[in-house]
Amino acid sequence: MKMKFWITAILACGIFTVGASGQRHADPAPNPAGSGPSLAETMQLLQEKLNEQGKMSWTTHYHDSADNTNWIYDYIFEVSKVVADASACTIAYHYKITIDGVQKFDRDASLDMRDVQDITQTTGDEHQDKNDVAAGRPTWSAKADPPHFILIVQGKGNLKFYFYFFNEDTANRVTKAMGHAVELCGGSRGSF
Repeated sequence: MKMKFWITAILACGIFTVGASGQRHADPAPNPAGSGPSLAETMQLLQEKLNEQGKMSWTTHYHDSADNTNWIYDYIFEVSKVVADASACTIAYHYKITIDGVQKFDRDASLDMRDVQDITQTTGDEHQDKNDVAAGRPTWSAKADPPHFILIVQGKGNLKFYFYFFNEDTANRVTKAMGHAVELCGGSRGSF
């Protein structure tokens, strides 16, 4: 059944994964003169914008061109209690994910900016289509309603942190601020 395959793909891709490295990090470097907002200002912006996203819901319509079937899933993503700590170079938060009325995740997460390896931004449709191809389902396609944008932060190992936005300008601003904070904390923006 397509639902079982899809939910397995979501879980395998790790909607949100969190781990503790147990490593100690050096204090973040001071902001170089003239290179943009300070780390404290940037982290404050991230905290405000991520908390503003709150509870988001959308329906994704799927189509399989191999057998011309269609199906939908309803998603609810909620982020809360975001605390961006400039002195520790971390963003802590709580998130919940519900798919078709079934709660899949209800967890706390903590992103250490010094461990960031890459930052990317994509649309929900592109992200789902890429996951389906990787899972061996190249004939599947997805269309979210309303459309949304995803900021994906790759930590060390397989840790990935996902942040969702309906507004593209907000997604772009948060992605840029995240990259700036990562640089100030000594992480890597990767290809972004």
